[in-house]
Amino acid sequence: MLLAEISRLKRAPAEHIYVKSKSECLPGTRLKIQESILEHLKKPENRFVWLRGSPGTGKTAISMSIASTLEQQGALAASYFWDKNRRGSGLDSIEQFPSTLACQLASLNEDFKLSLVRQLRKPDLALFQELPLEKQIKTLVIEPIRNLKDIFPSGTDRFVIVLDGLDECGNQETLESLMGLVLGLQELPQAFSVLVSCRPEPGVISAWFEAQHEGLVIPCEDVDKIEYDEDFHTICCIVEDGLRDVIRKSSWKPTEWELNDFAWACRGLPVMASIRVRDVCQRTRRGRTLQSAFQGLRSVTGTPTDLNQEYLRILRQAYVVDSAGIPPDISKMYRLVVTAILTTYGLRDVSSMSQMFGFSEDEIRATLEPISSIINLPLDNAEDITFYHATAREFITGKPIGDEKDKVFFIDDVNGYLLGLPLLRYFNNCCEQNVFGIPTDPRSLGEEGKWEEFMVKKKDYRSRFDYVIYHLADHLDPLQLFSQESNELQNEFNSFITRNYVLIFAHLQSHMEETWHGEIFPEQLLQFNLLRDLHQVTQHAEDHPWRFYRSILPFAPPSVYKQYGHLSGVRVFSIHGKSDDTIPLNEDSCRAQEVMHAKLTERVRQWGQEISYKAEFYQPDIRNGVVTCAALSLDGRYVVLGFGSGVIEVVDIDHQRPICQLQHNPANLPNWIEFVYGSHRVATEDIDGNVTVLSHGIAPIMDYLSYEHHEISTTLGAIT
Repeated sequence: MLLAEISRLKRAPAEHIYVKSKSECLPGTRLKIQESILEHLKKPENRFVWLRGSPGTGKTAISMSIASTLEQQGALAASYFWDKNRRGSGLDSIEQFPSTLACQLASLNEDFKLSLVRQLRKPDLALFQELPLEKQIKTLVIEPIRNLKDIFPSGTDRFVIVLDGLDECGNQETLESLMGLVLGLQELPQAFSVLVSCRPEPGVISAWFEAQHEGLVIPCEDVDKIEYDEDFHTICCIVEDGLRDVIRKSSWKPTEWELNDFAWACRGLPVMASIRVRDVCQRTRRGRTLQSAFQGLRSVTGTPTDLNQEYLRILRQAYVVDSAGIPPDISKMYRLVVTAILTTYGLRDVSSMSQMFGFSEDEIRATLEPISSIINLPLDNAEDITFYHATAREFITGKPIGDEKDKVFFIDDVNGYLLGLPLLRYFNNCCEQNVFGIPTDPRSLGEEGKWEEFMVKKKDYRSRFDYVIYHLADHLDPLQLFSQESNELQNEFNSFITRNYVLIFAHLQSHMEETWHGEIFPEQLLQFNLLRDLHQVTQHAEDHPWRFYRSILPFAPPSVYKQYGHLSGVRVFSIHGKSDDTIPLNEDSCRAQEVMHAKLTERVRQWGQEISYKAEFYQPDIRNGVVTCAALSLDGRYVVLGFGSGVIEVVDIDHQRPICQLQHNPANLPNWIEFVYGSHRVATEDIDGNVTVLSHGIAPIMDYLSYEHHEISTTLGAIT
């Protein structure tokens, strides 16, 4: 039971042991700053300790080493390492911070776990996930510990919470909110202290300033102020450790002076040292000797003075073939795949990109391998591609530097609009090929059995198309969609909404566990009247696609029915209730429907099961209120309904009122009805094959008995 309660808490993989692409400090490096931080954390008056430093200076490595040391000492209470490169994991936001912290503390102490469970069982906390994050911290962390005053006495033994990379939690506003949550931890017992490791962002500095003004003592260790000798020693260790294997395998060995020269060129930045070590190793795997790869980096013209210059050097070396700049085809591929890595969390592996964008896996790998010193390109094409360091992401999405031809490397497309066209084109092509198994015969769309293939394979569709279904609308650029000038995205979108694709999209979405905020399209796209009306209709649609065609589509708003009316060739469907989306009927038809609903409700109560449309014809009282067929006039102004009682009713859509009613002769239920000659005559066939053509004057014009449908159509075409 305790595990069941705790499992309600969302937990991110935030502990230091789950950090990817980074490692602890190498043995014998950064020892002084680690010792100083540990001493600060031991003092009862220090509730917070701040480890600050510029990008790429190794703050995360120090934090990981501190966390490991504390864990060995039994003094690590919890750790949370943010990472903006791991989108969708909870490590690029603050939403799961309180619940993850609570889970870790519950693992640390059994008494805290019991106290937390008692808290979660309170009736008013059934929806604790909906609480503001400040209240979640108090509810899930502070209050459960307050009940355990004697468990964590103040003294020399302290428990430490390590928080790293707060500046990777989102934008500056989010960072300010996170600092508020962190400062709320001062309400923990005196036995707890918190190590905060992050850049000196304005929101962090101001938060510390206000806390110190209120009396808090916050010691600070600055990585930027580490002495040159110690810093250089760290870089040398990174270079020697990273190149050890390739040096061992090579007949050529760099001298100590050459290794030191290589380390000096890294400008005292551990991130730059890691990049260059990876660069050398990767070159040796692509046919270069260690000597040429090593010496090539040592002799770089105009040694980069900072990380940004290093990233620009790598991109230029990877793609710019000559003075003309990056070739257009390579530029297109680079921007497409890097945009996917930057803006998505479900489309960042080689296999998915290949499928969605229509390029081979080899082409995508060939595009990314030249920059694999800054991008982690797994051997498994199904694994996510990530940046090794947040600084590379920040560089590519930041303000362009360099020459005019370098601008191609910088991407400010935060919404991933570049992905909209290939994703939309991919979905449309799948619809064209009917890979979803949607029934193709309009007369079969309302029959449950015809949807068997689709229902059986829906799990496969979810795994293959869930990103498109969830996020297609996110990547559609409104400026292009609503542009006065025709463009590729606009043309593809027009195909989407005019060729039944949007209905397939709606069917697929209805089988997802969650939808795009519960909608097919965001509000900005609902400016399209058809999409707005279809959205209103599908909100009332049940999770059974065949019912859409039987019960909903024939009574959709005019814009939807005019667009998809040809799909409602289903011969049997029923009306469910009254709403703004239904066409009002005359009093007799309404009374017949009321009786039908009462009878159906009684059958459900007696039999305890869903009523299929076939069961609706067991009793005349039910059948008389069922619409068995319907049709829309070519001008979209009128709809004709055929009831199970044999009644035919014509309704004016524009004025929302019935205009005439007639009785089919003989009084037999119709199963096919159409307008002929515009809106002036109606042709209908009953279940015995009797065909009647009726005029607005209600009187039968001509009867035909037992003709096949294609013969009827031919004969009706001759009527004048």
